[in-house]
Amino acid sequence: MLERKRGLIVEITDGDHAGYRGTLYYDLAKMGAIRLALDMGEELAGKGVTAVAVTPGFLRSEAMLERFGVTEANWRDAAEKVMGFEESETPCFVGRAIAALAADPNVHAKNGGVYASWTLSDEYGFSDIDGRRPHWERYMRRKTNEILDRGGPATSEERFWMTAVYGMFKRDARYRELAARVEAIVGEPSTDFDPRA
Repeated sequence: MLERKRGLIVEITDGDHAGYRGTLYYDLAKMGAIRLALDMGEELAGKGVTAVAVTPGFLRSEAMLERFGVTEANWRDAAEKVMGFEESETPCFVGRAIAALAADPNVHAKNGGVYASWTLSDEYGFSDIDGRRPHWERYMRRKTNEILDRGGPATSEERFWMTAVYGMFKRDARYRELAARVEAIVGEPSTDFDPRA
């Protein structure tokens, strides 16, 4: 790539934020991918090679389909039981995000950044293989506000959700108002919450 003075390096991560991801080692691995893209972007600046990190939303991978006892043909059956799965995306969606980046003649403007499949879908106009355009951020905001509008989490699944999303956005300026709303209604969710309790 350096010899040809062109190329795209893509790190896959979880989340386009610096918030906590639930466990130390998982968070470290995912932030490491983001940091790797940033650092490579610095090192490769001006050399024609672009480095970015890309995150999918709730990934409807083969492993997740198996875990929930469904297939791609009937995945919506699990969406009735698993919060967030209705807004899941196939691996092809994040693949299309990467293809769109690779086809963009101005991709270098994104050098060193972290981008979400859903924001890239908004920018480049691609859809998932089922024609949907899942947008995890809009879903997360909507679902969190629905829970808060009812006065807070009512089930262990909703308490786990609130803990997970609060960890994600409590330090992210994009979610400052939502974090304050969680703190006002629920208090500060504990990161040691056991969803099985």
